[in-house]
Amino acid sequence: MNASNIFTSHANVADTQTDEISTEIKETLTLLKQFYDVSIVKFIDFREVYSKQLITCSDKESVENELLSYQKRCTQEKLYLFEDTFFDDVSNNTHKLIRFYAQYPIYSVTNKLIGVVLMADLAPKTLIGSQKDQFISFAQLLQTQLNKNSDSVSNQSTKPAKKNYGEKYIHVFSLAPVAFLISLVLCSFTALLLYTIEKKELQSNYNQQTQQLRKTLFNALERFDNQGLYISQKDLVIAGFLQSQNNYTKEQLNNLVQSQVSQNLTYKGYVVFDSEYNQLALWSKNNFDLAAYGFTNWLEKFNKRANKQAVEVFTVADTAFLISEMKIKQGSIYTLTAFDLSKFLKAVIGKLNTENYNVFIATPQFTLGKQGEVNPSIIKNSISALSSRFPPTWRLHVQPMNKIVRPQITKYSLIRLGLISFCVFAFVYYFLRLPRRLHSEIKQKNQLILNREELFSSSLDALPHGFAIFNSHEFPVITNNAFNLLFAQVNKQNSQLSYSQLISIAQQHNIINHYHEHHKLDDDRNQLIDIGFTDGKWITVLQRHTDFNGFVCYFRDDTEAHQKECLLADVLEKSKQTNQLKEKFVTRLSRQLKTPLSSLKSLVEISKDPISFNEFKNNVGNISDACDQLESVIQQLVNINKSEIGKLKLQAKNVNLNQMINNNMSILAKEAENKRIVLKNNITPELTVASDEKLISQLVIQLVTEVLDSSNNTTLSINAQIKNESKRNYLYLDFSLSNLIDNSNFITELKSISGDDITRFIDDKDVSLELKFFISIFKMLGGKAITVSSNANKSTISLSMLVNIATKQGKGKDNDQEVPSSSLTNTDLVKASLVTNKHQNTLLLVDDDPLVEIVIRAMLKNENIKIDYARSAIEAMLMVSQNSYDIILMDIVMPELSGTDAMLKIKKHSDNLKTKIIAHTSTPDTDLKYVNQGFDDMLLKPVKQGVLINQITRILKDKSL
Repeated sequence: MNASNIFTSHANVADTQTDEISTEIKETLTLLKQFYDVSIVKFIDFREVYSKQLITCSDKESVENELLSYQKRCTQEKLYLFEDTFFDDVSNNTHKLIRFYAQYPIYSVTNKLIGVVLMADLAPKTLIGSQKDQFISFAQLLQTQLNKNSDSVSNQSTKPAKKNYGEKYIHVFSLAPVAFLISLVLCSFTALLLYTIEKKELQSNYNQQTQQLRKTLFNALERFDNQGLYISQKDLVIAGFLQSQNNYTKEQLNNLVQSQVSQNLTYKGYVVFDSEYNQLALWSKNNFDLAAYGFTNWLEKFNKRANKQAVEVFTVADTAFLISEMKIKQGSIYTLTAFDLSKFLKAVIGKLNTENYNVFIATPQFTLGKQGEVNPSIIKNSISALSSRFPPTWRLHVQPMNKIVRPQITKYSLIRLGLISFCVFAFVYYFLRLPRRLHSEIKQKNQLILNREELFSSSLDALPHGFAIFNSHEFPVITNNAFNLLFAQVNKQNSQLSYSQLISIAQQHNIINHYHEHHKLDDDRNQLIDIGFTDGKWITVLQRHTDFNGFVCYFRDDTEAHQKECLLADVLEKSKQTNQLKEKFVTRLSRQLKTPLSSLKSLVEISKDPISFNEFKNNVGNISDACDQLESVIQQLVNINKSEIGKLKLQAKNVNLNQMINNNMSILAKEAENKRIVLKNNITPELTVASDEKLISQLVIQLVTEVLDSSNNTTLSINAQIKNESKRNYLYLDFSLSNLIDNSNFITELKSISGDDITRFIDDKDVSLELKFFISIFKMLGGKAITVSSNANKSTISLSMLVNIATKQGKGKDNDQEVPSSSLTNTDLVKASLVTNKHQNTLLLVDDDPLVEIVIRAMLKNENIKIDYARSAIEAMLMVSQNSYDIILMDIVMPELSGTDAMLKIKKHSDNLKTKIIAHTSTPDTDLKYVNQGFDDMLLKPVKQGVLINQITRILKDKSL
């Protein structure tokens, strides 16, 4: 392959990638346009490579000019929204088309602004809720598509950047142990450096203060010596006089001495001696006898001094005697000056004082300071020196007013150094642990995560329902967490599935048991789909198709609403069936009434003409038979009502089965004739049992009527016999016929319970109202079993029920004995009836919403609870005054009177203190407010079936205890 082929192949690859990105950008813009239903979407690429726009309006030129003006207004890199710009005074003068405008920036992988995506519309529009985040998500999707192959654009204009070999060092420094070690070293070095600097500074201050103290001492000592020279000036005058005069008189010398020393207040006397210690002149104050002191010893000690240049002072009490020697050509002369020592030193101290320092002169006799004589113990932290002009026992002390201490690091300084070191450690560690501040690539990645990944994923995941975008091949491009959780069982085996494959696999694995697409119009882009999951979840899918043959799906969870719809539909369907059965039951009774009514009408017509006694007697018998037939039909209606309210009673008497069956056949004769069915009574005339004739008659009429409806052109034979089983007497009624057709729900349901335990029928079966009523009568009569058998073309329905053998009664006595079903105790018949009449609990539901009644009745349909319903609190109070209830389920918010007020009135005026009143409300009772007001308990709307049943069961159990 030559070089030209290499360059050609690379160019083709780059062109292919550019075309793919352009196609993806166009699809994204199309999806954005359809999702927000706007007329203008546009992506502006500042690199002029992928710029796209979709504008559907007539005046495109004016629209583009207005878009350009809006772009100039958006100067910052952020989300801009101009909603309903009709009253925008900036655009009001020149722009009248665009009423909505939104713009968001697009960044490259290097975090540089490379373009903007915008959408606009000619109609007012407002982005509410999560729509702003969704627009940002679309922008981030566009940014991802642009940066997917960013090298294809950047390589066209720039050379590949050299690899930065310093990256590995930056990554090493950003490791926690390395950063900690470096921070610790720098922290220790900083602490040591600051400690050394501070210590040197303190040492420098100490040295400076010490040097200044010494300098002050030297200056004070110099001034002190100058005072000694000042004292010796008079000696120089005397020496000059003696040296200049060859002849002088003693009087002249005395006068000179007096003139030199008499003016000084501190001097007490003055004496001049020659080298032989002869007195040349003497002066003293009047109150001071200088001649009384012996001078010879002092002069001899003076000549023996070690320092020949110094003077000697001798002190007697408070008087100091200063002896000095002066050389003249005639020899040496000695002068002795007597002065008041304390006054002298005070005068000297006044001339030695220095700012910031205290000066003291210490002599063997006392110590003097600026304020006079002081205690030597206060002279601390001072330095001293000897004067060359005064005796060595005299010392000059200089003390600083502020104590000079040796350099020492204090606790405060250590704490300050520790804080500074900690700050250095924290700063260095923080700096090293943030590589994005040191390395541009890490900074770009973090910025992309914030601007693209986090915003994009969080905005989609924030949606409460599933969301997915599928391409033209039905493969998912973008999904959120809710969608992934919805199809987690399917996707865990294969994550790369199309929409059709996803639904198909879910149906194959029985994850989805219902999938229905609603009909849509040809020009409609929206499609509604219902998906039912086997776990009970119900999802409504809004599918919107796009221009690039893809589609967007929004999976809304409608499980709760669907369950309510199904429950309501089930309740309505059962209500419809019940009404149909009631109508059928009434129609059947009306047919049964036609026979006795026709007989009575015929008798009425006959009675209009004169008749004989025999004819009258026959007519009375016919009237009695017709009345018995009417009574039997009417008794069915009465028994239905009594069985519903639990007040059905057993009337035990002797029953001739043959006569009873004949009477029933006469009622059904007309209907049997229409069906061409022959009714045949095969029961012996003498077969008599003790039971309830009316209930047995009603049982036979209902069963025969249902059989007549399920057969045609046949013979129905009725047989009866008594069998003794386990010391009990059972009556077996057999209904045999051919051509029995299963076109009746009653016969079909009767076959389904053939051979079952009848005493548990109501708890275990959910059947029609007719069969429930039939079984309730059968159980009242001590029913044992119902058997439906078929042999060839013959079918037999056998009823077995517990009876007593009939006892003979005297003629004229009443054989009827009415016994409530709860009080019979002596016979097996009564024991059987007790089993069938269990106590039924009663509940009063009070709510102004009829839908609540339907839901509560459906929830409690199998709980053996009789439910009454009141639409208002006033109606409930009226029903409570007339009936006794175990539980009252009371709504709180109702018109006219609230549930709380109704509860208080019922408890105040009701005699039944065992009635439990439960508050039924949608307001949570966190503080037991309703219980404190007087309610026995509380249920929160909408109540779940398990919670309702458990709470009612618990209350009834507590009440029974």
